[in-house]
Amino acid sequence: MQKAIHRVQRDPASRQYDVIVLGSGAAGLTTAVVAAKSGLKVLVLEKSKYFGGTTAYSSGGLWIPGNKHQSSLGVSDSKDAAKTYLRNVLGTANYASAEKNLNAYLEAGPKMLEWIEDNTAIQYLSAPLPDYREHLEGASKGRTVGAYPFNGRLLGQELRHVRYTLQGFKAFGNLQVSPFEIDILTNPFGSFSNFVHTIKKGVGWISDVVVYGKGSLMVGGNALIGGLLHSAIISGVTLETEATTDLLLENGRVAGVTTSGKFGKDVQIRASRGVVLATGGFGRSPEGKEFVPQQWTPVPKSNVGDGIKLGLKAGGYLPPPNADNAIYCPISVLQYDESHTRCLPHFSGDRCKPGTVIVDSNGKRFENESTNYQDFVETMQARGITKSYYIADAVHLRNYGMGMALPWPYWNYNVMKRGYLIKAPTIPALADKLGIPKENLMSTVENMNLYAQTGRDPEFHRGESTYDQFYGDPTVKPNSSLGPIKKGPFYALELYPGNVSVMYGLSTNENGQLLAKDGKAIEGIYAVGCDNNSIMRGTYPGGGSSIGPAMTFGYLAGLHLASQKASS
Repeated sequence: MQKAIHRVQRDPASRQYDVIVLGSGAAGLTTAVVAAKSGLKVLVLEKSKYFGGTTAYSSGGLWIPGNKHQSSLGVSDSKDAAKTYLRNVLGTANYASAEKNLNAYLEAGPKMLEWIEDNTAIQYLSAPLPDYREHLEGASKGRTVGAYPFNGRLLGQELRHVRYTLQGFKAFGNLQVSPFEIDILTNPFGSFSNFVHTIKKGVGWISDVVVYGKGSLMVGGNALIGGLLHSAIISGVTLETEATTDLLLENGRVAGVTTSGKFGKDVQIRASRGVVLATGGFGRSPEGKEFVPQQWTPVPKSNVGDGIKLGLKAGGYLPPPNADNAIYCPISVLQYDESHTRCLPHFSGDRCKPGTVIVDSNGKRFENESTNYQDFVETMQARGITKSYYIADAVHLRNYGMGMALPWPYWNYNVMKRGYLIKAPTIPALADKLGIPKENLMSTVENMNLYAQTGRDPEFHRGESTYDQFYGDPTVKPNSSLGPIKKGPFYALELYPGNVSVMYGLSTNENGQLLAKDGKAIEGIYAVGCDNNSIMRGTYPGGGSSIGPAMTFGYLAGLHLASQKASS
């Protein structure tokens, strides 16, 4: 039984800590919790108004080969198999450049997962999701794990300070839904128990809004942040939001930070063991666009490379760029007004379901609609496609939703009136609204209807891979990924090539320590998460290949900090 939080230490009244962590995503909070549980005095400084970083927006998966939950799926995995797979995915040169850190990750990842479950409020479950390159030697399934939903009431009023999840992953602005209850809530009148659950859900949510200002159930990445934040607070970690920072350097060593916030201006706070950079990378900065040119991203606006700039100031360096420097994903955009937009990544929950087709400006398919998000956008890039159209009918919208337009019984008036979905009574009329050749679109839809009937997609083999089948609808036959597009009205949603994380950053060692160009560790400073360079070197072997390494190296950094002698 986890205890609820009643009082939180927010103002860093002390000016001396063992560890100072800059940033509060999964990497930063993992470091903070591990260090605090090891007996260290820890301060977390968050630049924005909310804790959680990009993790709070994410689905919260971790890619951890050899994790203990794979056995529940009947899967036997090994470190050697994972090494073989990663060598095949990364290629010889990339694997060699990251080998030392990859070995540390594969060794520590399963230990980190068990430590988190034993020492925090987070519990994990595994699903039979295959690796994204399932045809390669060494590939397996169940390496991706996710956190169980978390009861945000345990955070008390601190729940208000957790970053809201993205629109499209919630209803009514702040109501999150567990994957275990989706079938119930989308069929509230299917049975008496469904109806009772739906009523209880609504009443509980209204009560939460009155008490906490938002729904208390936390799902996916929000659950991960909720559990880590809860554990940080009860472990005595001091936390502060809206704090800007600079490094305090003395005699060539990082001695702490100079910070400004609600507690004062240019306050010097010392760190006897080290400062940890975990500010989320530079996905929203001009420098980031030099390496990842995509315009659309849901990354928090505060992720402008503060940690990377501080690391360079301390003597760190950026290695040569990777072949790819981001996790790509198709993005839909809701224009609220002239100055406000909301972006939603389409990982798998809607476009992979039966009854969809995605076409280019000529009304033709260009990729398997159910393929993983990284490959989907890479195909868009390779073909110079700057905008595609996700097309479905009334049945698909009702059953699965389309992005921010949620499935029945949710009322989608708010997004519909802003033109998020383009609606037409027939496919030719929809083509006219989109400005694409109607003959091409009609032919494409007719082909998809034929493929749904036969269960075979001869163009892109949709529904044949284990990945496609995992995200399909098992009740749909003969192919769980293919369904007819026949019942009007018909809808189109514009999808753009975008990214959900920049994965290029500072060079670090197997303990997360910042490295100088000579390969030596710089005393007193670490970089984890998107502030360091991805060990995957721009590839994406499986779901959670960002958060998995982020938390693993946060764990290793926390342990290394605990092993260090304190500086005077």
